[in-house]
Parts: sequence; C-alpha cells; structure tokens
Amino acid sequence: MFFWDSLFGLIFGFLISAIVQVMLTPATMERYLGPGLKGLLYAAGFGVISSSCSYGAAAAARGFYRSGADIRAVCAFLVSSTNMNVAILILFWSLLGWRFAFAEFFGGVIIIAVVTLGLSLFFGNGQLARLQHEYILPLSVSKGQDGNEAQDAGEGGCEHHHGAPPERGWSAVAGTALGDVRMLRTELIVGYLIAGFAAALVPPGALAAALREVGSVPFIGYVLLLIVGLLIAVATFVCSMGNVPVARYLANAGIPLGANTTFIYGDLLILPLIAIYRKSFPDRITWAFVGLFVAGAMLAGAIMERLIGGGTAAMTAASMTLNDRFTFVSNMVALAAVAALALATLVTRGRRAKTV
Repeated sequence: MFFWDSLFGLIFGFLISAIVQVMLTPATMERYLGPGLKGLLYAAGFGVISSSCSYGAAAAARGFYRSGADIRAVCAFLVSSTNMNVAILILFWSLLGWRFAFAEFFGGVIIIAVVTLGLSLFFGNGQLARLQHEYILPLSVSKGQDGNEAQDAGEGGCEHHHGAPPERGWSAVAGTALGDVRMLRTELIVGYLIAGFAAALVPPGALAAALREVGSVPFIGYVLLLIVGLLIAVATFVCSMGNVPVARYLANAGIPLGANTTFIYGDLLILPLIAIYRKSFPDRITWAFVGLFVAGAMLAGAIMERLIGGGTAAMTAASMTLNDRFTFVSNMVALAAVAALALATLVTRGRRAKTV
C-alpha cells in the first residue's frame, strides 16, 4: 500500500531529477561553489536538482571539496541534495502531504544557515582556506605520484555516476534515471520493508504512548522528542528517500511533525556517512559539521512544528490520505511517462544504429 501510494511521486521525482542532471555537468557545479552567498545559493540549487542518494551526495561533496570548492558551499550542497531535493519533495507530498514537503524544504534552509554560519564563526575564512589547502596538498602530491587516487568515497553501496561522459537526449535521461534508481534501490526497499514490518508488528498506539511519555518529561520533553527523531534515523541506517515510508509510519503512530522531520534530516548522521566525511574533510571540519548539523536539525524541527505542526491530528488524517481515484490516475500517468521515455530511448538508439 505504501508503495502504490507513492509510485507516481517516485517516478516523477526520478524523471525530473534526471532531466536536470543531464542538463548540468560536474564541472559546472564545481566552478560555482565558491565562498560567499552566491556560492551557497548555487550549491543549494544544485543540490535541489541533483540525485538524492545520501551516499552519492557525500561522494560528490568529497569531489567538490578536493577540487577547491568552499566547504560551506559543499555543506550546503550536501544538505540540500538529501533534504531539499525535488525527487524527495515530490515523494513527501505524495505520501505524507504538503506539510511534510514544506517542513523538509524550509527545514533544510534552516540547517544550511546554521551549518554555514557556524563554520564561519568557528573558523573564519582564512582558517577554512588554510585547512583546505593543508588537506588537499598531500593528496595532490600523492595523486601525481601514483597516477590515480583510491576511490573510497562511495562506501555504502551507492554508485557515484556523475563523472560519466556527458550525453544529451532522452536516452541520457533514461540512463540517468535508471542510475539513480540503482543507487537508491537498497534504501527504498529497506525503507518500505521497515515501514511495512513496523506497521504490522509494532502497534501504533504503543509507540504513540511511548512518545507521549518522552514528550511529557518536564521542561525538556520536546527536546528529547527531537533527539529521539535523530536517534531513530541513526538506528534504522536508512538514508535518503527510503526514510519517507518510515516517516509515514511514524506520523501514523503519533510522533509530532517536528520530531518526525528531524528523523528525516538525520539520514546524514548514519555511521557509514560519518566515516566518509572523516575520509573527505579535515577532522575538525567533520566534527564541526556533525555538531552544527545536529543543532540545525533540532532547531529546524522545532520551528517547523511551531509554524505548521498543528498537532498530531493534522498529520494523521486528511493531510496524509490521498484520494484513491487520484492515486490511480496519477500512477497511470506516471507509468505512461515511463513507457513514452522507454519508446523514445529505443527510437533514438535505433537511429544511432542505422547511422553507424
């Protein structure tokens, strides 16, 4: 049921993301990810329209940083590509409603602001540049001596295909979309399985009661709920779009919108990704990012709850229930779009074969 309700969101999200990825190249991204507000805006924009795989985003961020991109722009890309990405926003809207899509996008803006301002305050422009130079220089020398560099950034099972030769047309769109599906298939399958088993085995009432106990702790109850959201993300080990069906289950169980969105934000805190950060950035930068991200995620969750939370009832009723007819029609349109893309790809390949 979860999969059927979100099918059109998945399809259109992947297709839109693939179309934009085909239009932009990694070289274009790296050229614009400099210091200052302009670099942050470009980085966030590239993240919104790029692939939403957390591991792929971490690998891309590693490459950008080693190419000389400003660390604040790199962090903005990392946050936006996993929390503000167009594919995941469409899936949120289709499976949970507009409140979660709104909270996911603008919560990401808050997290970016906290992380980038915090890095500037803790280190300053000069120290950030010096740390980057000291970190990249030995790697450049090693790469020049060895002729290549170990490709360990993609640990965790996601392929990083952004370095493929540029290609245009519907065939390239289809290939990019399929590549994203391959990157995310494990996360999606695990996410749906976790949501399904949780719905079948864990009574929502029992989870809701436990959450109410946490929230009722004097003075710090809501803060604890926000922390619980992050801890659930770390414990489930599911990243990116695979978290969305789990978030629906949590919403049905009664977890407040703020704590549920911190769960979604927390996909960047799972242990394999932190290990990648430690191999990608200086240690001081890595741990500063992790600490600032936790603070930003909790602040974003609290602000979104205050703005649009509206209590548990607002999340578990009409806001998450799609009309069956609308779902059926939308899924049929999405499947027709896939069929049309497949046909266009076959026609393109047939024409190329005739010209060879």
